[in-house]
Amino acid sequence: MDGIFFLILAFFTIYTSIKLSYYGDKLSKQSKLGTAFIGGLLIASITSLPEFVTSLSAVIFDNPTLSFGDIVGSNMFNIFVLAVYNIYFFKSDFFKNTTKKHLIECLILFIDYIFIIIGTFNVVIDYISVVLIIMYISYMIFVFKSEKEKTQKESKEKYIIIKFMLTALVMIILSIFLTYQADKISKIYPNFSSSSIGAILLGITTSLPEVVTTFALIKFNNFDMAISNMLGSNIFNFLVLSFSDIFIKNDHIYNYSDRYSLFYLIGGLLITMLLSLTISSNKSKKIYYLFISLLIILSYLYVWYLQFT
Repeated sequence: MDGIFFLILAFFTIYTSIKLSYYGDKLSKQSKLGTAFIGGLLIASITSLPEFVTSLSAVIFDNPTLSFGDIVGSNMFNIFVLAVYNIYFFKSDFFKNTTKKHLIECLILFIDYIFIIIGTFNVVIDYISVVLIIMYISYMIFVFKSEKEKTQKESKEKYIIIKFMLTALVMIILSIFLTYQADKISKIYPNFSSSSIGAILLGITTSLPEVVTTFALIKFNNFDMAISNMLGSNIFNFLVLSFSDIFIKNDHIYNYSDRYSLFYLIGGLLITMLLSLTISSNKSKKIYYLFISLLIILSYLYVWYLQFT
């Protein structure tokens, strides 16, 4: 019964995510708000709220390892999905049709990963959360400064902002219940570590809104917003990690990483670097983009394999 309820929630979450991306696309084209703001900040923050709720709840329920695993697993899964989409939408060449400003987002993630990995070895651990917050603020400044391009105007759709906000609210509520149900199911398998459950079950489940929203945005040919949604969600997730750290008394959340979550940290750093190579490349041959995407997919699957060894 728990599994059936989970599937029902997943279905409605997918549907709501598609509607959210549709309204987000309309909003970016009908207003002065650009794709970076809509995709990188607004939609990315909304679709990452399940991670926010799950991460804080796990800390409050005295399971910080679950919280840590959820965030690092979700971030690696998001990049994996971008690679899968690059293959699925092979004819669209959507990485070639995006701006190089996404390299700044990759750089911010790269810095976040480096500091978190250092923090797991109890080095400069008191300053890790401060760095994550500073990097997110830097990202916000970058987004607002980059909003100089004029978006393509379309015919006005009435009450688009209200529709967007109501859809976002429904998606948040559904995502919270979906996360709760996934956590409930995870308790059936106590043999897995908390970080593995967080990275595999909760990490993928809470990333569902980002996955579906990005798919729909690519279908709408809004490639920049699609990539900003994924990378912005990852940056926001690390901000969530810093918030979770605040709720732990007399300790840091980075001390609750085990060997499995460290696999996801190193793997996440690696595939983020590979993604930056894809974005920065000016190569015209499609086989290059296909090769990088396959490397990302294989890296993610290998980290999965390590969870069971």
